[in-house]
Amino acid sequence: MIKQYLIYVFLSLAAIIFFVWGFKLHAKVLFLKYELLKLNHDIHGSYIGIVQTLARAIDAKDSYAFSHATRARRYAKLIAKAMGLEKDVVRQVEYASLMHDIGKIGISESILKKESSLTEQEKDVMKMHPIIGYNIIAPIHFLSEIALLVLYHQEWYDGSGYPEGLKGEEIPLGARIIAVIDAYDAMTSDRPYRKSLGKDAAIKELINGSGTQFDPKVVNTFVNILKLNQNI
Repeated sequence: MIKQYLIYVFLSLAAIIFFVWGFKLHAKVLFLKYELLKLNHDIHGSYIGIVQTLARAIDAKDSYAFSHATRARRYAKLIAKAMGLEKDVVRQVEYASLMHDIGKIGISESILKKESSLTEQEKDVMKMHPIIGYNIIAPIHFLSEIALLVLYHQEWYDGSGYPEGLKGEEIPLGARIIAVIDAYDAMTSDRPYRKSLGKDAAIKELINGSGTQFDPKVVNTFVNILKLNQNI
């Protein structure tokens, strides 16, 4: 009888020990998961900080550029989420939208701030900014995935854009998204050579360019966002 009682006590204590040990192990696992999530968040924050710093570098030459990049980031995130893209892809589009004009660092201020129309030669120089931007960010490891989005954001859906004349879905989706928001923000902002066209006129231009300059799906998504959010 005593032997059976001792066995019972031993098994009970063992069960308690394993329960406590298991609880501690579970707690440690939860803690590690929390730390990893926090680290990931901190890394993401650091990356955004670096990207914003690079984007601000353009502001030294063109004061429009950084505010333009900030608005582009907001639009890009809204479109990418509305199109149901994966979280990592949304983040890539977000980064690329901030960085898409970084190549303008290599363009003369006399061209960037010119109040009259550009000459054909000046237009050719301006067309170099996606290539310059690509060459700046492609060697940076954590930005390498967005380098092609920067390179191709001036491509047209019908193949008449630059720098490579890509067409339709040959153009990365992120670049197609940036093409739409880049044009919209340019049309709704005051520039040295003209005043803002206004939201309604800009939406009309996006619709008119759907299928030629712009991806129809991206245009449709963005126009719906703009109509549902009057504050944008």
